[in-house]
This record gives sequence, structure tokens and C-alpha cells, in this order.
Amino acid sequence: MLNKAKIYNLFFKNLPSKRRFRFFLLFILLSFTFWSSTKLSKNYSLKQSFLIVWTNIPKGIILSPTIQKFNISITATGIEILLYRLFEKPIMISLSELHFSGKKTKIILDNQKFLIQQQLFDNTIINDFNPKTIDLNFSRLDQKSVLVIPKIQINLRAGYLIDSDIKISPDSIIVYGPKSILDSLSSIKSEFLIANDVYKNLRKKLNLKSLPNIKFSKSKVTVDLNVSRYTEKEFVVNVEVINLPPGIRVKLFPPEVKVRTTLPFSILRSINASDFILVVDYEDILAKENKLLKLKIKSKPPLVKKISLDPKKVNYLIRR
Repeated sequence: MLNKAKIYNLFFKNLPSKRRFRFFLLFILLSFTFWSSTKLSKNYSLKQSFLIVWTNIPKGIILSPTIQKFNISITATGIEILLYRLFEKPIMISLSELHFSGKKTKIILDNQKFLIQQQLFDNTIINDFNPKTIDLNFSRLDQKSVLVIPKIQINLRAGYLIDSDIKISPDSIIVYGPKSILDSLSSIKSEFLIANDVYKNLRKKLNLKSLPNIKFSKSKVTVDLNVSRYTEKEFVVNVEVINLPPGIRVKLFPPEVKVRTTLPFSILRSINASDFILVVDYEDILAKENKLLKLKIKSKPPLVKKISLDPKKVNYLIRR
């Protein structure tokens, strides 16, 4: 044990001091920096893979699943190659000058060499492309106008109702896609919206649900919803007889009925019993010979939401 203790002490005594150790680390770091700088500043030739981003696709053309990467033989500095390897660099390839006929077209990469070169780092030189050409399969898009169907769940606050039908703008759009898909497509749905405790007018922009291989002329629609506070009111309205022949009189029992309405609170004071016209048709007596005549609402204020009649039918007596 004593010999081991001596060996340990001797070992630690021979270690460099903290100051010398820090100097040693600094020396190693500087040496590595100079070495890395020398290596990374040199030029190297190799094949590098790049992502493809297709741009300027002509309207009415849809690309089939295509090559997403291609190789370029390049000469570049070590630092540029390191950056290419660490971060995948996309290369934009324009399709604006291509001639689309049939079902396939060919891209000659040498024709776009200058544009591709501009997207690389300054010291990078393009030596060759691999492959030299890219075949693109495509199809032409048909177009069709289809209805837009909003998917909305409206939960109104108690005492409030929707004034009129939900308005959609635009209520139809142009869709582009293969004819085989468009033939069976009649409408486009929006993303689902839930609106809770609604008590005032609502306006929302809704995204349209995307469909595979289908393009839209609009990606969003606007939904408008008018909401008002509603209340109930009862009126007593006289009943009229229509299509009554000359010399014939019909007496109704009862001659007037109760009309229970649900209407906007804002127009409550402006609505009177005279705004409602209830009728029975004399021709119903001749055609059906019913003892009771069904009441019909000939006219009512446009903003009245619900109407309930009591009674719904009346008796009659004909006098000649």
C-alpha cells in the first residue's frame, strides 16, 4: 500500500500546473482551428444532392408525383460543402418555358444551368448534372363551378334567433382538377366552425377543405350571420273569406283567431294586428265539403319568425 501511495504522489507531482494545462489546451485549439481553416478553404469536387422546388407551373397543369431530388457534380470549398451537407438547400426550377403536350415533358437541366448556378454559394461551380434531364409526367386540369357548403354549428344565447339564412361569399367557386374527379364533385365543404353563445351579428372567414389533386379559385369564404334578440307577442286577427261568389255570404265561427308570434325585439312596437291577413278559401268548401276550414296566412310582416294560430281551423255557415 505504501508503494502505491508513493506512485500516486509522484504521478500528481509530475502533472502540469493549471496555468500550463490551460496553455496546452489553447495550443491544441489554435492548432485545430488552423488545420480546419486550411482544409475548409481548399476546393473539392464531388456529387451533391439537392431538393427540387418546381416554380412557375402553368395554369391548368398538375404535376404527377415527380422526382424531388437530383444530383449535381460540383467543385466547392470545404466550408460550402459542409453547409450543403448540414442544411438541405432547395433548388428552384422554373417550368414557365416548357412546352406541355401529351402527358409528359422533358427538362434539360443544362438550359437552366445559369439560374441554378445563381442559387448556389459564390465559390461553387457546376461541373455536371446527374441526371442531365428530368422527365415530368403531368395532366391537364378541367374546371367546374361548384357550390360551397359551410360547416357551422351555431349555439345561440337564450332569447336570440337568426334573422335570415346564412350568407356565404362567394357561394360557389371554380375548381380545377382531372375530369374523372370533377365529374363526381358537386360541392366543396368548409372547415368546421363552432360558435357558442352567439348574441350579435357574426362574420367569419372559413378555409375550404383541400382535396387531393384539386385546386380552388378561392381558398377561403366569408360567412355572415345576422342575429337579433327575439320576444313573443299575441295578436287577435279577423279572418277573411276569399273567392266568395256574388250573393253568397259565409259566417265563420270564430270570426277571429289568436296569432302568437316570435319577432325581433327591435320591431315589437311597430307591429299591429292589421299587419296580418288570415283567410279561408270558399273553394275549399266546394271541393272538399269540409265542416272545418283551414286557416291560411296570406300576409305577415317579413321579420316575424314564428306564427302559431289558435284555432287552426274554423267552422262556417253559408247564407244565400
